[in-house]
Amino acid sequence: DRRPMLLARRCCLIVLSITSGVSGWQLLPQPLTRRGLLGLGLTAAGAPLLPLQPASALIKGSAPPSGGFKAKERKCKSIDECEAMGEKEREQMSAGADESFERTAGGDRYRDLRVGDGTAAREGDAVEIRYRVMRLGTRARDGLSGEGQTIFSYGYGEDDDKEGDKQAVLVKTESTVAGIAAALVGMKPGGRRRVLVRPERGWKVSSADCADIVFKADIGAAVENEAACITKNKVPLPRTYGGKQRFARRFDESLLVELDLVGFADSRAAGKISAQFYDRCEQNPFAEGCSE
Repeated sequence: DRRPMLLARRCCLIVLSITSGVSGWQLLPQPLTRRGLLGLGLTAAGAPLLPLQPASALIKGSAPPSGGFKAKERKCKSIDECEAMGEKEREQMSAGADESFERTAGGDRYRDLRVGDGTAAREGDAVEIRYRVMRLGTRARDGLSGEGQTIFSYGYGEDDDKEGDKQAVLVKTESTVAGIAAALVGMKPGGRRRVLVRPERGWKVSSADCADIVFKADIGAAVENEAACITKNKVPLPRTYGGKQRFARRFDESLLVELDLVGFADSRAAGKISAQFYDRCEQNPFAEGCSE
């Protein structure tokens, strides 16, 4: 039976390779006999007495910092002191920011981020726009500054639309959300304007049933009976399922709207909206049977 002999050979190879740093196969006597294996066994038994070869580490750990780890120095000693320091830092960050604003004829607060060129839009004009409807950011001290969280948009390729798309609207409160229609007045092609749209100047239906809307305080919060309280015959409106779901939770808040006036549009094309000669689901994604 050669199995004991083979097992002994493997053990000798392993021990010799570890202790000598040389492949064990190079140390085996040829031809291999029982007497040769016995000699290898005695060599392996005495191997621990031999000096070990230095090992080369392939991966080196990170050395601890000189002087050991040190706890960060606390800058405040109480909650009130920390809050005061945070407020001071926010004031310093916003010190250089432009917080000036103007108001539309309807009292909506707005600020021009970029002034366009050419003829200014007037009430009743047909214009082409791109827009973002956003939730106010945490640093929007004046309702116009900072970065907002986009709820829905059009013309920037952020939803199902393509970057560069534009929508034709009439600068009339009969077909366009009042706060947005008022903000478009005075804009010039190429201009960009931010406007703070309050609920009563936005998408909230003015009725007794929608006066006191209750939000469900849970994950995925929704508005009770929101379909009956969202304006469905004025633009802009979200076009995607995700946008509609986000908007249904926020339409009762003051929202930050960023408008880009691309240029003037064909009045007949934009007039289809006010005359309601348009694709029902394209312009009114909340209409019955238009859910995606």
